[in-house]
Amino acid sequence: MNFDLFIDRLNALQRSISIMSPVAMTVKRTYWGAPSGAISDLPAVINTLSEPERTLGMGARREARYRVVVQILVARAMPEDERSSRIATAFWFAAKAAFDADRTIGGTVMHAILQGANPTVPVLLQHGGQAYVGLDAVLEIDHIEI
Repeated sequence: MNFDLFIDRLNALQRSISIMSPVAMTVKRTYWGAPSGAISDLPAVINTLSEPERTLGMGARREARYRVVVQILVARAMPEDERSSRIATAFWFAAKAAFDADRTIGGTVMHAILQGANPTVPVLLQHGGQAYVGLDAVLEIDHIEI
């Protein structure tokens, strides 16, 4: 997998995620790894990677399963803020639609599917000492290299 190309295509896909209700919004920023401080450009996506399975086959064949934790932060958490929870939920459905429309992340992987974490949305996410309302998902990626 050409990792730089994958990240470029993943970022482009994520920056295309938008909602029209309950308010019109589009993802403003994507991060590879959690930023060290509070996040001001919202909505924002934070991605982190794990590689739970890897198999070496005959010759140069290699099969891998990657998991990218995808967190979309939509607003700073406020007491009894149902509006932000509804926005996060709308982003969950928009994110699923965007990833379902491009299951190879621009041709960089064999197959990818976005699945919800448990719980998925709305959740409170902590970054840089700040709580955010958002969603928590996992992008499961299968890739074979020959």
